[in-house]
Amino acid sequence: MAALDSLDLTIAAGECVALMGPNGSGKTTAGELICGLQEPTHGWVRIAGYSMDIEAEAVAARRYLSYVPDNPYLYHDLTVADHMRLVATAHGVARDDMEQRITRLLRSLGLENRADFFPAQLSRGMRQKTAIACAVIRPFSVLVLDEPTIGLDVASVETLRDFLLKSLGTKRAILLMTHDEVFARSVANRVLRIAEGHVWEDEEQPSGKARTTGDEPAPAPARRRTRAAKPADEAAGIDG
Repeated sequence: MAALDSLDLTIAAGECVALMGPNGSGKTTAGELICGLQEPTHGWVRIAGYSMDIEAEAVAARRYLSYVPDNPYLYHDLTVADHMRLVATAHGVARDDMEQRITRLLRSLGLENRADFFPAQLSRGMRQKTAIACAVIRPFSVLVLDEPTIGLDVASVETLRDFLLKSLGTKRAILLMTHDEVFARSVANRVLRIAEGHVWEDEEQPSGKARTTGDEPAPAPARRRTRAAKPADEAAGIDG
């Protein structure tokens, strides 16, 4: 049985797509294929028009791509702020702008009081937010998040939701792999449900910016569809 079969997905700039499904359904495999951490046995992946299957183009594609795995790795001897400086420096963020970005992100993600903490001093949720901060301090057009709400408390989930919605407003594309139905519906424009490597439902959300309250609106009827973005607006695509 293939880990992922016949996934045809295009994510446009300003769009968030959520992949949902049980453990082993193929969500993480999809994210790793898009990020170049696995090679497809069939099909192709393109990021901002660059092929992840051609090494010369893959280098260019990775400049547009940022990824947070479900179990992010942090260096034990670097503080939260040091991690952010390392990633920003590696991706060419100007030194004059770097500290301002760090300050803004620490505040936005509720990490301002943890800037000088080492990973061993952080909770699981704080480590998760550190990884997210590192992913977004660098320039990117496509953000891939694998189970980003794991370990986050309710307030932190709301903070992350608001941050992602703001990112969509700046014409970034987001691929979200999650078990969290409420979170997915509060952020995503589309929800794809997969099982045993196959997409069995492709549901378009009436609004990716809808807030989830105690009186959550009924979702729009699910319908399968194919959608091709204009080349200028296409941020990420996968066809397998």
